[in-house]
Amino acid sequence: MRAPVKLPFDPVAPALSTTAPMSFTRAAFRACLVLAALAIASAARAETNVAIGPHLGINLDHGNLHLGGDLLIEVAQLSPSVTLGIWPSYAHVFIEDGHDVELLGCDFPFIFEIDGSIVEPFLAPGLGLAFYGDTSLKLNLIGGTFFETHSSVRPFVAIAIRLIDGTFVDLLGGVLFEL
Repeated sequence: MRAPVKLPFDPVAPALSTTAPMSFTRAAFRACLVLAALAIASAARAETNVAIGPHLGINLDHGNLHLGGDLLIEVAQLSPSVTLGIWPSYAHVFIEDGHDVELLGCDFPFIFEIDGSIVEPFLAPGLGLAFYGDTSLKLNLIGGTFFETHSSVRPFVAIAIRLIDGTFVDLLGGVLFEL
């Protein structure tokens, strides 16, 4: 098992060294931040769907609960039935006999609209950071569905596979409110 990737800076209060070479973790985290900023700027200029809301999850490996928040920005209509978004998220994982974990993610959902259906399946690869004493880069592979309610409320369920220092599988459920 590999040791977790350690960041040479504090991502909450960045005091970045300009003399240290840029690590892959730092470069990936910066790329996610830049993409999220571009998506937010794009959403401010155009009629883009933006939604925000909470989610609840359970880790299927260890039974740990987590509570989080999500921001979904639909940035491009790739085809009449496929939309690409940017999905920044935060989750606090409650560890019963250990140190709680904070998860920051930036995922890129491909949302598939099915004519006449109340479900909108999505696949969302992405990157994130896990903070639990050390900081680790994680790869997210998320699949799920939104439920069409014909309102500004978008409930969803998903399975998230997180490749951190091993593989973790989470079952998620949440609600997004379109702004």
